[in-house]
Amino acid sequence: MRTSPAEPDTRDHDPAPARRRLPCPPWLLVGAVALFALAVHLRVSDMLAWPGHRAHMHDLAVYYSAGEELWDNTELYTKNHAGLPFLYSPFAALFASAMTLLPLGSVPWVMTGLTVVSVLVALWCAWGIAGFAASRGRRALTLALGALVLHLEPIQSNITFGQVNALLMGLVMLDFALPKENRLKGVALGLAASVKLIPGLFIVYLLLTGRVRAGLTALGTIAATIAVGTAFLPVQSAQFWTGGFADSSRMGGYLFWYGNQSINGMVGQAFGFDQPALHVTRLGLSALFGVVGILVATRLGRRGLELPGVLMTALTALLVSPISWHHHWVWVAPFLVLLISQAMRPAGPRLTYAAAAVSLVLVTACWPDPYATEPPGAVGVLFWGVPEDDPAYSVLYVVRNLYTIAGLVAFLVVAVATLRRRGSPLPEPRPADLTLR
Repeated sequence: MRTSPAEPDTRDHDPAPARRRLPCPPWLLVGAVALFALAVHLRVSDMLAWPGHRAHMHDLAVYYSAGEELWDNTELYTKNHAGLPFLYSPFAALFASAMTLLPLGSVPWVMTGLTVVSVLVALWCAWGIAGFAASRGRRALTLALGALVLHLEPIQSNITFGQVNALLMGLVMLDFALPKENRLKGVALGLAASVKLIPGLFIVYLLLTGRVRAGLTALGTIAATIAVGTAFLPVQSAQFWTGGFADSSRMGGYLFWYGNQSINGMVGQAFGFDQPALHVTRLGLSALFGVVGILVATRLGRRGLELPGVLMTALTALLVSPISWHHHWVWVAPFLVLLISQAMRPAGPRLTYAAAAVSLVLVTACWPDPYATEPPGAVGVLFWGVPEDDPAYSVLYVVRNLYTIAGLVAFLVVAVATLRRRGSPLPEPRPADLTLR
């Protein structure tokens, strides 16, 4: 098939890696290590000082409780665990069960450590996909940006709740950083999609950009996890795969809480959730954005713009999912890599990308709650406790849907730029590999 120069055919081969090495004196890397260590110290100190606010681990308690009771009954999906339903696959429940083998007091710290490592893995891989070779400079960039993102609300909330989103993001980014010829490409993505279904959209992206073997490997991995889950948990697997996985109503009133930063959540907050016409509207909007988003991501990927393509897929998944909790937006970390890498280019609208990166940090930063009556107060503007008699209350709906609104703006800007131009709207170096040199 013939293709235009603006859209190289990537179905049969990956673009040749063009590596960009960043000069970095040793002292700068030492400074980045110190900065990251300071960020971790501040985060741990905050958790120890305010465990009820900064380390309550509510979601981790759900996983642990479900794992403890897994072999005692078949009520994995028919009862609450630690006050909330278990929403993940039977295969994920097996990991929850294995987690109970650890001493209870160590589990929150193990999960926190895995979260921090996963964020670093995602950042490292994002720099590689953006075209930066493994080097001292790339390590310094990863650690310095890691220090920053540890203090963004979605990342902090993952730690506070003991959530798995950062781990899944790390798996997805690791998979896309592997070269196409690697036989394991697709396995990590399949594992991520076997825990939560939304990462499955990345498999669609793989297939549409011509990487059929990797896509089939991911699907095969999912099939294998379903088989394992069914072998060990046949009753629970039947409950989950015959409709339980799609039953978002199990969240009850939480579904339209402002922590749900998705199109579904935003429309539900504005107009209510018990009107059939609005239910159809939410579904229609999500379907529309889903189709457009994956088409735009595919076009970016076929142009060799892998990082924009992957992140457009992630943004689409966040917007169209029935539930995208605020801590699902951990993808802010690789988004910052994309914006900063564009701002570092020798030509192009560098100030625009730099301003976008700063804006993203401002929107997602852990700003203290000025309305808090006692320390430490909420973090992140989504959770400011604005009283009804305050003038700011009139814009509270916008504030409490800030991630969704910012995501929609970014979605529309990228979609229009991509669909209107034959050239590349986001010029980017070709992907670099994971070689640690």
